[in-house]
Amino acid sequence: MAFETRIAKPHGVDPGKGNAYGWQKKAVAGDYTMDVSGVSATNHGIVDQVTDLGTVADGTHMYTEVRGGSITEATIGGEVALHLQTDGNQGRLRLDDSFDSAHQVTLGHLGDLSFDYLVQSSDRTDVIPVLRITLDADGNLATTNDRVDLVFEWAYQGLGAAPTGSWQHADLSGGNWVAWEHAYSPSHNFDNISDMTQLSDWADSNGFTPVGGIHVDQNSIVLGWQIAVGSFNGTNDMYIDHLHVGAQAINFA
Repeated sequence: MAFETRIAKPHGVDPGKGNAYGWQKKAVAGDYTMDVSGVSATNHGIVDQVTDLGTVADGTHMYTEVRGGSITEATIGGEVALHLQTDGNQGRLRLDDSFDSAHQVTLGHLGDLSFDYLVQSSDRTDVIPVLRITLDADGNLATTNDRVDLVFEWAYQGLGAAPTGSWQHADLSGGNWVAWEHAYSPSHNFDNISDMTQLSDWADSNGFTPVGGIHVDQNSIVLGWQIAVGSFNGTNDMYIDHLHVGAQAINFA
């Protein structure tokens, strides 16, 4: 299946390819769902392979990054979903979406951040798909040395073993999930327990600053998101669907 995206009509009625652009214009003014079909990137080598999927139906820009595994779509538990498989400990899988100016919102106005996931198998009991949101921390797009990710990772939640074999829901904005910060300039992970807090703390007027890290608050601008699996997490077979990042909902179909 070729890679395709389209905006769903209200009430979940598929407009078909011919009407996608018209619904795109209405969609960016409020909440909408974009169907994403035919994601397929496989690379069993040890060097990252980046595939540019281009500008998609809602005006954002998608690409894949694959090393030692595959990103495809498959049916599991009655759902078509994004399928993430790593070959082993060196596997690294990413699906990224960079927002255009119409989708960039402040962190204080982001709202929903959630997804559904299914762990079919994993070498580790504390791994599910990771979600990262990329921010311009000071809210000034003219400066780029303050770009960071907020990283939501099961292993840091203290939730015990991740459920396997059935669909689960992760509510990163309304639940008790905590996030840590990855800075880009220079590259550094601020992932000590003291450097983690809930999204509501990062996104309020006071914001949050990890020790030695970059301050994030309600005025930080959301630049996009990344679904991630791998990098020294063993062999994994996982699925993710129904991703919500603010007004944008992604349905892998």
